[in-house]
Amino acid sequence: MFRDFRPLPLLRNPHVQTILAVLLNDWQRAMSARRRLVRLPDGDRLQLFDSCPRTWAPGRPVVLLVHGLSGCHRSGYLVRLARLLLPCGMRVLRMDLRGAGASMHLARSTYNAACSGDVRTAAAAILRWCPGSPLALVGFSLGGNIVLKLAGEAAARPLPGLIAVAAVNPPIDLEASCAMLSRPPNRFYDRFFARQLSKQALQHVELFPDLPRPSFPRNMTLRQFDELYTAPRGGYADALEYYRQASALPLVPRIALPTLILSARDDPFVAVEPIAALQGAANLHIRLTDHGGHLGYLGADGRGGIHWAERHVAAWLTSMPALT
Repeated sequence: MFRDFRPLPLLRNPHVQTILAVLLNDWQRAMSARRRLVRLPDGDRLQLFDSCPRTWAPGRPVVLLVHGLSGCHRSGYLVRLARLLLPCGMRVLRMDLRGAGASMHLARSTYNAACSGDVRTAAAAILRWCPGSPLALVGFSLGGNIVLKLAGEAAARPLPGLIAVAAVNPPIDLEASCAMLSRPPNRFYDRFFARQLSKQALQHVELFPDLPRPSFPRNMTLRQFDELYTAPRGGYADALEYYRQASALPLVPRIALPTLILSARDDPFVAVEPIAALQGAANLHIRLTDHGGHLGYLGADGRGGIHWAERHVAAWLTSMPALT
């Protein structure tokens, strides 16, 4: 059932895997879904995209998918996983975090790696809409850190109905991962994310003119963006305090739910050592591949496709009796 990952011929390089996976996202992003709004405690709102198979009935499984940095509900990895889960009879909701995608005009605040409370509120709303249904959370990249943080917090503050969590390439040690971005040849990704996020921040402030307009330097790094924008907007003293308080790493050992963490040893900018150190912990199913890059995993999935990670997550979810 759980096929080993082998990169396609000529695609062993992690940068090729990472970049090509992004380029292959565009052709399959659109899918049918009903829009649903979730109101947050501070008055902001979030947009969820609800896809329900014809075979679904009350009490059947529901899965909430959370995007990564600069992503949204249309991110290819979310759409691909949703399309794998729907034929299995699972209802799938893809969320746009604050300031992202269709949620941009609905929230004065913006998301960051610590916004597990927003995901908890969305999950609680889904469980009200689907009483008696088991719920699984799946997060990719930064979204992976967020769902793991929520799962760790749930050990002390349970979320009834939540039964499983999966995270793909989660940067559970944000400080270490940010440091990797500053090293060549990873600086390309550093500048890319900083440009994408600064553009998103400026678009957001146009929708809320009373908010202070940020000023960003040219050739900004992600660390600078977090120092100038993410940390102060999130109530942190600086980027370092944000990284240390938002990282899921200290909370992951507390997770009491079945949890899959999938990552690649050659990920260009997510530190894999903190994940590897968690191997053997109760309830954690850690799968580390030698290749795959960041959200790449372009290799045969055993069903005629080339997006191995999404197939692996779908197989893991459907292997649990409570979700079938």
